[in-house]
Amino acid sequence: MEIAIADEAVPIVKESIQKEVILIESKKHLVETEIKEFEEKYHLKSTEFMQKFETGDLGDSQNFFEWWGLITGLKKLDDKLNKAKAVIAYW
Repeated sequence: MEIAIADEAVPIVKESIQKEVILIESKKHLVETEIKEFEEKYHLKSTEFMQKFETGDLGDSQNFFEWWGLITGLKKLDDKLNKAKAVIAYW
């Protein structure tokens, strides 16, 4: 996908995306901290948790749904961060 932006607008767009990268990285850090708390509380790595949760081996605790949401959200943040960094690198 190619998008045309006037040369004088590129620095403004790039700066805006760089600010977004900083925000995403901050959100990521918060989510990772919350995930680590769940891992410590339940003595499970998130990869193990996801396998057990998705097969129904852990039950329906609200904490498990929250943990699942954090892991899912982290993946989306990573994807968004990678795309934003790719756009910055393009210019």
